[in-house]
Amino acid sequence: MSLRILGGSARGRALKVPESARPSGVRLRKSLFDLLAARKPSGSFLDLHGGSGAVGLEAASRGYAVTLIELDPRAVRALEDNARQLELRVRVLRGDAEALLPGLGAFDVVFSDPPYVQDIPRLAKKLLASAVLAPGGLLVCQHPDRTGLPEAPGFVREERRYGSNTLTLYVRAEAGDPAGGPA
Repeated sequence: MSLRILGGSARGRALKVPESARPSGVRLRKSLFDLLAARKPSGSFLDLHGGSGAVGLEAASRGYAVTLIELDPRAVRALEDNARQLELRVRVLRGDAEALLPGLGAFDVVFSDPPYVQDIPRLAKKLLASAVLAPGGLLVCQHPDRTGLPEAPGFVREERRYGSNTLTLYVRAEAGDPAGGPA
C-alpha cells in the first residue's frame, strides 16, 4: 500500500505502513486538515492511536507539535522510522492510550481513531471528561458511520461523513454561550 504525506514540509513523501495499521484514506485526511487549517492551524497535536502515522505525521509536516501513541511495537518502530526518514520531530509513546491519558497534559487538537473493535462511544466520553483537551481545544474522533457518538454537555458536536467513516468533532462551548455557537 502506498501512503503519502499530503501537505507541509514532507509533502509527497511516502510512509511505511505496518501490517497492524488501518490508515485513514486520502479524502478523509485532506478534509481533516482543511478543517484544521480553518479552526486550529497550529499548536499541539495528540494522535492517540498512531498506527501508520498518516494523521500524526501529516500534522507534524504541517507544523504542529505532535505526540503519537501506539501500542503495537512494530507500529512504534514504523512511526519512529517514518519520522526519521521524513525529518519530522515528533514524540512517540509506546503504550495504551487510555492508560497514558492522565499523564499526557493538554493538547490543542486530539485525534482518536482506535481499532474499530473498541467501544468508541465509551472512549469518546472518557476523552471528553479528561484533561487532555486544552481550553478551546478540538477533539476529533474517527469512527465507522454506523457508530454514533454521544452529545456532551459543555461541548458543541459536529459530524462529517466520508464514505463509511465519520469524523465527529467536539469543541468546548464558550462560557456564556449556552448554544455553544459555531464550532
